[in-house]
Amino acid sequence: MLNWFEKKLSFFFPVLCLWQDSRPLWLIGGFFALGLEIFSYLYFQSHLDLWPCAYCVRIRFMMVVIFVSALWAALAPQRLFFKIPGYLLSFAAILEGLRLSWLLEEINVKSLYLLDLNEGCKALVASFPFGLPLARWLPAHFRPIGVCGVDSIWFFLGLSMTQWLIIVYLILLIGLSLMLASFLWQRFSFAAKDG
Repeated sequence: MLNWFEKKLSFFFPVLCLWQDSRPLWLIGGFFALGLEIFSYLYFQSHLDLWPCAYCVRIRFMMVVIFVSALWAALAPQRLFFKIPGYLLSFAAILEGLRLSWLLEEINVKSLYLLDLNEGCKALVASFPFGLPLARWLPAHFRPIGVCGVDSIWFFLGLSMTQWLIIVYLILLIGLSLMLASFLWQRFSFAAKDG
């Protein structure tokens, strides 16, 4: 069984390692995240009038961080100076986005099933890393003017917006983890062959 697994890894990881050493995979991930942020603004906010709450704008910001870190890594994905910060920032943004989405889903469940609208966001002002005044710089995207729990009225294939965000962040986490695993596999397998 272990031999079969090693054979599959020895085929899959080198291919994935080549991809993560090239620009297209990083750019696809980055523009996917940016596309989700733009889609949330154009469709949910502008078309459906679902205004973002303090959690929503921070979740959006995490998508922008993923985009920026992927762009940074895509500058020269073979160089560790670009790759390591790309991985670290992407993982941090994905994990924080996943955490915020989970917290927002808990609020949605309480407001939808318990009809407890007092359980909404405790903070009316979203705080961003390093004190960035994004609500002032880009108020259309990052000013929280909505109420938490309202997005639970939108469903697609039986899942709410926050449930879809959890799925998206998990997919991003799995994809980035596989990329990192292939990179580490390549580094350590070559180091073992040289040593």
